[in-house]
Amino acid sequence: MTKRDVVFLVADTGMEQMLRGFLGRPRVHRSLRCGPFGFDPREDVFVAPTKDPGVYGTARELLRPFERLHRRAVVMLDADWDGSPGAKAIHHHIGRCLDGAWEHYAVVVIDPELEAWVWQDNPNVAEALKCSTDFRKNLADSGHWPHDHLKPPDPKSALDHLRRRHRADGSNAAFRRLAEKISVRHCQDPAFNHLCEHLRAWFPENS
Repeated sequence: MTKRDVVFLVADTGMEQMLRGFLGRPRVHRSLRCGPFGFDPREDVFVAPTKDPGVYGTARELLRPFERLHRRAVVMLDADWDGSPGAKAIHHHIGRCLDGAWEHYAVVVIDPELEAWVWQDNPNVAEALKCSTDFRKNLADSGHWPHDHLKPPDPKSALDHLRRRHRADGSNAAFRRLAEKISVRHCQDPAFNHLCEHLRAWFPENS
């Protein structure tokens, strides 16, 4: 049996929708500057029923059914949850658990949480969230996104503010719409870039 390219174990449906939007784009490998690879959300994405703590504690067990089906594994979870030991400790612990079971794997810890991937200062954000194009000014005026910061210090609080005060759509569907248009080159989030670096290493251009 031919194994599939990579499986994604994610902590919630927001991450699932983000991956569906991003990796489901036509010729996404060109945006990533890597070679093509297979991605089918029906077969290559597994949402953990136990959320972030369960992914932290049982990633090896959750991925076990995919060991014979996929060549590589990506584990994605937030760093901010009750009882979290912090991003570095999460990364180290899961990596240690996967060593030996997977030859190629990546642990993507989003610090503090998925909402960090939402924020770019471009019109695509307003379109995806269905809010005013001056969202950046609104967040600056409310103190949620100071002008001298690349991203809001508290990404989730910034999104909640736009939901409450400016009727933004903060649903999982909004994550998918945004990911369909997200700028890879303009994203400054370390976890997102960590994921992209692994995909480039696993699937090099012109290989």
